[in-house]
Amino acid sequence: MKKGFLSLMFVLSCAGAAHAESPDVPKSGREAASAWSESGLQKVSVKGLDEFYARPGVSFAEYHKVLLKPVSVAFRRGWLMTPLPGSRDRISSADARRIKDKLAALVQEEVAAELTSSGYKLTDSPGDDVLEVGMSIVDLFIAAPNVRNSVATSTYAVSAGEMSLVAELRDSVSGDVLARVFDHTSAQESTWPHQITSVENTAEARIAARAWAGALRAELDLAKAPH
Repeated sequence: MKKGFLSLMFVLSCAGAAHAESPDVPKSGREAASAWSESGLQKVSVKGLDEFYARPGVSFAEYHKVLLKPVSVAFRRGWLMTPLPGSRDRISSADARRIKDKLAALVQEEVAAELTSSGYKLTDSPGDDVLEVGMSIVDLFIAAPNVRNSVATSTYAVSAGEMSLVAELRDSVSGDVLARVFDHTSAQESTWPHQITSVENTAEARIAARAWAGALRAELDLAKAPH
């Protein structure tokens, strides 16, 4: 389980869009494993990912381009009703949307950078050699959200929170599901509470997003390697 991946939600970069969570997106590895095995997918061991299920006999060798779908983000149930640290106020809908959009943008950016640097071409159109990748951040819990309209406070905690990543790989032409990914992670815990800052969270977010993108890229590379 990758430490610090949770901090993706604190990102300060702008752009991207986040969509409502699909009701059938799993919230745990056990839920993912049950649903995906029942759908005919088989578990594959992939370094850096909690769960990776693929269609039997599937090969990614024919895919040379990637179509990245917009990343969706969903908070943990009830989190938006929790008062902000040091305040009786709850997070505003505007701040919630901003957090979602910025997290979605960072994940999209890091995955795109990892793939293009390894020779994969990104495209906006389906094709015979195009792999479609959809990603969702689910069950997002934030200990100290960075919001614009709250009173300035310092938040101390042993962990920034937790979240899960769900990804789906499809053939862009047929729409057939080739593989699904689930990865839950918690921020690194300290022995004693420490102040959580945006600088620390942003740095961890970049490292964590690149780690996940690297795991995906490595799996695609493996399929293309001579056997």
